[in-house]
Amino acid sequence: MTEFALIAPVFLLLIVGVLVFGRMLYYWIETNHVANETARWVVVDRNPYSPGQTLQQNARSRATNEFEDNAAVCIDFPDPDNPGMFQSRADVEPGDPVRVRVQVPVSFVKFFGWGVTIKGSAVMRLERIADNVDPIANPAQDLPLANGAGCS
Repeated sequence: MTEFALIAPVFLLLIVGVLVFGRMLYYWIETNHVANETARWVVVDRNPYSPGQTLQQNARSRATNEFEDNAAVCIDFPDPDNPGMFQSRADVEPGDPVRVRVQVPVSFVKFFGWGVTIKGSAVMRLERIADNVDPIANPAQDLPLANGAGCS
């Protein structure tokens, strides 16, 4: 009994650590998957989802409930000629880059509020620009995190 009492806390801590690590790894994979899938729809300039729902809103709703409530999905168009600068949607042309970023705050232990923000991103080249389709409602007003902050 004494040996078990000495080993049990260490063993339980190890098991909980492995479970938390697995959960964080799952969310990191999920953020990258959502970013890649959303970027793919942006580069072909299509929104296959229900009318009135932007790609950002759909990206949030496709994943887990924690994503839908807390995720920020940001779509922007980096300027290939000026690193660090961005273009407006009206100025982009086929071949220009499109960047989609997804951020989700995840808590390790909800009771204590300890957590991190898990980030995923995807950059692809714009393939086409549709004449009458606007898959992104307003990229300048990205959907914020639950605490009001956007992507960083």
